[in-house]
Formats: sequence, C-alpha cells, structure tokens
Amino acid sequence: MKAVRYHKSGAPDVLTYEDAPDPRPGPGEVVVRVAACAVNRLDIWARSGRYPTQLPHILGTDVSGEVVDAGTGVVGVEKGTHVVVYPVISDGTCQFCLKGMPNLCLRRGFVGIATDGGYAELVKVPEANVIPTGTVEPKMAAAMPVDFGTAWSGLAKAKVGAGDVVLVWGAAGGLGHAAVQISKSLGAEVIAGVNGATKAGFVKSLGADHVIDYGSVDIVEATKSLTGGLGASVVFDHVGGETWGKSVDCLARGGRLVSLGLTSGPKSEVDVRRVYSDELKIMGVYGQSKADIANVLKLAADGKLTPSIYKELPLSSAKEAHEVVESRGVRGKVLLLP
Repeated sequence: MKAVRYHKSGAPDVLTYEDAPDPRPGPGEVVVRVAACAVNRLDIWARSGRYPTQLPHILGTDVSGEVVDAGTGVVGVEKGTHVVVYPVISDGTCQFCLKGMPNLCLRRGFVGIATDGGYAELVKVPEANVIPTGTVEPKMAAAMPVDFGTAWSGLAKAKVGAGDVVLVWGAAGGLGHAAVQISKSLGAEVIAGVNGATKAGFVKSLGADHVIDYGSVDIVEATKSLTGGLGASVVFDHVGGETWGKSVDCLARGGRLVSLGLTSGPKSEVDVRRVYSDELKIMGVYGQSKADIANVLKLAADGKLTPSIYKELPLSSAKEAHEVVESRGVRGKVLLLP
C-alpha cells in the first residue's frame, strides 16, 4: 500500500510518501480501507518528537473508511461496513475501561501514535475501535472524532443548555468550531473568541451570536460587556497557559471552565480567590468516549452539526497539510485523501 511515514522526527519535510507493507489483521482486529484522514495538532506534536513513536511511523488519528478484512474472533462488524475509527487505544480491563471511560485508561494510547494510523491506504485497528457512520459522508466523519467528540465530552460535562452563555476560545479552529456548533445545538448563547477579524464571518456562519477579536481587544472586558457585567457561564478553553487566567476572569459566579488542551503551554497564573469565592468549577477533559462520538455522528446525520472542511489534499501532500495546520490560519479541518 501507499502511506506517508517518517523515519526520524523533525520538520514537515521528514514526511515521506512511500510504499509500506499492507497491514494484516490479528485476532479481534479489522483492516479499514481509508477514505479520509483529518490532520490534528497531535500529529504535529508526534512528528516533531514530543511523543515517541516506533520508526518508521504512520500518523493519523481521525480516520474514516470501509472495513475490508477481519481477524479471527471479530463478530461485531462486517466487511463493507462504513466506519470511523475511535482514536483511543485502551486495554479494556482497567478500572476506567470497565466504567466506560477508555479515554482515562491506565495504559491508554492513540491510533496514529501508539500504533500506525490513517496516513495510508489501509489501517489496522481493534474491532472495538470502529464505529459505524450510518449516513454520515466519509469526509465529514473523518473530521469528527477528535474535535467534535472531545468538544461534546466537555460541553456535556459542563451540562450546557438553554440559558447558558458559552465563550469559546480559538473558535475558528478544529476544536473551537466544533464547540460553537455543539453549544448552539444545546441551546446556548455563544461568544466566539478569534484571533483576527477576518475569522468573524466564518464563526458567525457557524451560529455564533457574538464575536470577540482577542487579538485587538481585551477579552475579559468584552465578555463582561456582552453579558451585562456578569461574565460567561461556561468558558471553553483549549489554548492553555496563555489563556487560563483570562478564562477564569471571564467567568460569571458559579461558572464552569472546561479545559481541553495546552497548545500555548502548560503553565498559567490564576487568582485562586475567584475560584472559591465565586464557586467556580474547573473541568478537565481528555479525549472522548465512543458514546461521545456516536452522539455527534447522530447530530451530523440529523443535519445539526457540519464539520467545516478547510482544505482537502491528496495523501502524497501530507507535508503541505502539516504546514497549513501549523500556520494557525485554518478554519475547520484539513483532510488527507488516499
């Protein structure tokens, strides 16, 4: 098969389009013919060396396609089934897996990091890691597991609903644009935070009620102004160190901070007095469950969620795809198509 592999970590030019052995399914495993694979920040970090991988390695965590082969013991999925790949590799036996939380597995890994992923014509995964996509088109399905599944997990934990005001940082990106749509589907009022006025029209098209360009105005003052001085009831922060302190300051009393990432680094200064005096809730979210992905697939099938595809590129252009994602100008998702 054709695949994109890297033989050493480094810049995007280490990605090589080349021949690789076809994967063969072992017991309990299936092989999926890849229809589309979305590019994620996780891929960038792995390629750069933040996450050690066995070399040569095939990236790709967000994968959709068709089951074309199965190993012994596979009984829950048939050949020809259109599926999306659940990103989390888990042991299925630890206390968290048994509670239905494989994303917290004590021995967790990710497709495309712990194993070869979807930057290829074929990918091998455990049977437990495929979810039928039903009527959702393959390109749309590939754009949903990591971003839409994770956004749903966080917003559901925060119990977002009618009457809430949700502030979304980085609202034009993959995770942010998912959070805007999901928040609206749950009945919330949405304030979309973007870095650059040119992104305002895009997030408005997703349903955002208000837009704050935090590259040019103070997001805390702007949020308070839009909420009559109260602040947002929920802040969706996947940026991390640079924004955490401001996220706390943007919250109303009794508000919930949903923390899902650290693209700007892991450390931040926070006024702890606000956390206890205003009874704020801080919710960490790591990945998603299969149920989270099933929920967003259903909403997509019902026309209530639509991933934005920023760019589609052939698999052989993986280097360009990484450069586009690293440019931070992406609005939605970048897809690789074998």
